[in-house]
Amino acid sequence: MFDYFWTHALIADETIVSIHKFCNFSLDTQQQPPECGRVVDKASHVFDEVNIYNIYAPLCFSSGVTPTPKLPSIENFDPCTSNYVEAYLNNPAVQKALHANVTKLNYTWSGCSGDFDGRVPVTSTRYSLNKLKLKVKASWRDWMLNSEVAGYTVVYDHNLTFATVRGAGHEVPSYQPARALEMIKSFFQGLHLPAA
Repeated sequence: MFDYFWTHALIADETIVSIHKFCNFSLDTQQQPPECGRVVDKASHVFDEVNIYNIYAPLCFSSGVTPTPKLPSIENFDPCTSNYVEAYLNNPAVQKALHANVTKLNYTWSGCSGDFDGRVPVTSTRYSLNKLKLKVKASWRDWMLNSEVAGYTVVYDHNLTFATVRGAGHEVPSYQPARALEMIKSFFQGLHLPAA
């Protein structure tokens, strides 16, 4: 996550150097030194200053929902839209209609990740995938929609496809609905994402 913050100019060079010097985020690390805690606290100011789910979107200053959400508009982007999506998808009647949460586990719905997402950044996902040491079945390439690069994808053994969605934040369908639909359709049909 912190590498993503640095590569997107959200934290200073000195901060990322200190994180790499003092912090060890490997799974076998039991405890971080105090210097790591201090530098992570310093870097975490990003959460107060930008919309971490889409680092290029305005901040949402409301934690609730109103009876009538704002009408969608390109000119008047509502940064709180995800509040309505989350409330809707966590409604038991909606989950029943969608045949979702059939396990009845008490977990709330969470969206997927785009390349503007600072909460589940592409860099962190790629580091995690590399740790798995999976064999690549189909090399890294762009995937296309309407003659534009819609994102990038790589296919690994064990039926695992990693795909990014260009121009999307954490809740991909909110930012790139056509690309999200194409990705979901391809996955449900067992197809690779479309190439050029």
